[in-house]
Amino acid sequence: MRYCKKCIMPDTRPEAVFDENGVCDACISAERKHKGIDWKKRGEELLEILGHYRSDGSWYDCIIPVSGGKNSCFQAYTMKHRFNMHPLCVNFVPCDMTETGQKNLLFLRDLGFDLIQISSNREIYRKMAKIGFIKLGDSCWPEHIGIFTSPFRVAYQYNVPLIIWGENPHFEYGGPAANINDNVLDQNWLEEFQMLGYRLSDLEYDGINLKDLKAFTYPSDKELKRVGVTGMFLGHYIKWDQLEQFNHMRKLGFHVNPDGPVEGAYNDYENLDCKWIGGLHDYMKYLKYGYGRATDQLCIEIRDGRIGREVAVTLIEKYEGRIPWKYIPDFLEFIKITKDEFLSNLDRFTNKKLFKCDKDGKLIKDEDGNPIKKYPVE
Repeated sequence: MRYCKKCIMPDTRPEAVFDENGVCDACISAERKHKGIDWKKRGEELLEILGHYRSDGSWYDCIIPVSGGKNSCFQAYTMKHRFNMHPLCVNFVPCDMTETGQKNLLFLRDLGFDLIQISSNREIYRKMAKIGFIKLGDSCWPEHIGIFTSPFRVAYQYNVPLIIWGENPHFEYGGPAANINDNVLDQNWLEEFQMLGYRLSDLEYDGINLKDLKAFTYPSDKELKRVGVTGMFLGHYIKWDQLEQFNHMRKLGFHVNPDGPVEGAYNDYENLDCKWIGGLHDYMKYLKYGYGRATDQLCIEIRDGRIGREVAVTLIEKYEGRIPWKYIPDFLEFIKITKDEFLSNLDRFTNKKLFKCDKDGKLIKDEDGNPIKKYPVE
């Protein structure tokens, strides 16, 4: 396990690429973002594209997928007030929202936006969440599907052809080179990067009737073609800066986590909407790949020039690597498993190549029950 020479991202990140100097592809993209892209030209391209879709306001001309987070609020506000568009906001409701997430959806409506919320029935959601946790090691697997399929379904049903997403994750965080410059999101992107190789059709083998998955089903190519639906990344056209966007939204009334950073995170303004996306989901990522949300956030701080790598190295162990107990009792109750079953499943997904084990191959844990990394960042 090795770490990027510029940030603290490990090479265990799925599909990460390091150059011959030991620098990750996300840092290379960041260098390009700050010095190698003509953002004025990109902005002009965006204006031309939006001009083909902009309405007179009698109907919506774009859809903004929103979670109650600062980025999606920024996307909606930017489309309306900077580009004179007429957005319809679409929210896929996770199994259990936080109070802060609810407040920020209300904040968005108070800013003057119409909002549609789509909720799967909880019986199906519960089954999918349990499958995600037990089989895939992802407690938020159904949410990851719904947040991408529901905007396309609404776009088709409401006859709105343009969907505006936020940043391109492969450009901002690293990923396949072929996808770094993509400025659109479609079904292939969803299935390749969000569904963990498990398709909705596979759920039939788990006893789920596929007819009950309407909230998670992507529209057919025929349906999308009739409306001409396309999804694009706003971050391809404007320079993406999460802290700047958060500060803008906070001045307007955006709410942060009152208790400070979500467990496992470095800052207090991300992953505020769902009880499990910021804590348990990111902790399981830590167990599988040796890094979690705090690493992602500190790497962004380094790439944007707000802190140095040395500072990040001193901070990471303070924020990352501990079981996020705050909302876990709610999760156990939701998917109907015991604490022992929960802990056993965490161990199943812990990568023993990255965490210390005894001579019998059993994980070595600290006094709080957390596995100990073999290769801490330095």
